[in-house]
Amino acid sequence: MPSFNIHQAAAHYIKELQRRYCSHANAAGQPCGGQIVRAHTVQKSGGLEAIARDSRVYSLTTTMPEMEKNQGRLVPRLVGIGQASVFPGFCAEHDRDLFRPIEGKDCIIGFAEALLFSYRAVCFEAYLKRAQLAASDILFRLDEGAPVEHHELAQNMARNVQHSARRAAAATHARKEAYEAGLVAQNFTGFSYSWTRFNQLLPVACCGTFLPDNDLTGTLLQRIAHGTQAFEHVTLNITSFAGQSVIVFGWSGTDDGPAARFVQSFDALDDQLKAAATTRLALEYLENSYISPDWWEALPESYRRGLISHDAARGVYQRPPAISRALGWPIASLTASVIAKGGQAADAI
Repeated sequence: MPSFNIHQAAAHYIKELQRRYCSHANAAGQPCGGQIVRAHTVQKSGGLEAIARDSRVYSLTTTMPEMEKNQGRLVPRLVGIGQASVFPGFCAEHDRDLFRPIEGKDCIIGFAEALLFSYRAVCFEAYLKRAQLAASDILFRLDEGAPVEHHELAQNMARNVQHSARRAAAATHARKEAYEAGLVAQNFTGFSYSWTRFNQLLPVACCGTFLPDNDLTGTLLQRIAHGTQAFEHVTLNITSFAGQSVIVFGWSGTDDGPAARFVQSFDALDDQLKAAATTRLALEYLENSYISPDWWEALPESYRRGLISHDAARGVYQRPPAISRALGWPIASLTASVIAKGGQAADAI
């Protein structure tokens, strides 16, 4: 029997990422039937164009052949802003109208706007988790053509991956539904947000969610991939308005929970360190991050490797405390200053 390899499994996952549907439910709770578009998770006309050179940015999204070519190292690649951050997960109407309040030339961020940023990030995450779960069945074929003694190992691995994918998909879908209900009702109970605005552009833009493991002092918040409890997540968006970068956090959970404590550790940083921390967070936690070519290419190669050595694309779940503490270190080339900040904790549920 010919062997089935991991490249075929990866191709199956890529196929799942091409499924087209609108993530926003209609009044009956079902995906709408509108014309599906390649929706940007980071604003094309703001966040991406602002940091692009010749309409291109560096992307952290990678493929298995590229990882093999680079011997396991993530090497950012140039992509056009028409392709950066897109996914076929919204219809044209919802992509245009739903996010209009955060797509203009400027934006005053309150509960409604922050929840829109978080909702888009969670919709994108839910789309990825659905694809991962749908593609997980094919992993049970990895023992085809392998020696008998390898079959049990391959099957156990497939079961573990599928179990994790099912759990992650369910948790992300539940968050998506909660945020969606809040948007429809304009009810922000249980939702918190924090934002910081800088006086100039930072060299990154991103959109996504992550599970905070440690705060920025290196203090443990939650042990990822351990236990059966629900993990708290943080949504992270970095974009720009009127030539000024903005970082927006959103989360659900208690005031002293892992998500809140992570954001509090960012807010507690000296304002002079926040531009660097914002940049490092995008490169550390999110694969759906984009980098200014001019800034990136001006950095020494060793410095570039250090900025993405423990990124999300490598599947890092629990960072050493030293890595988390380093997220607050300065970056010499970043001189942006904080000019405004705000946010609000959740009302009690």
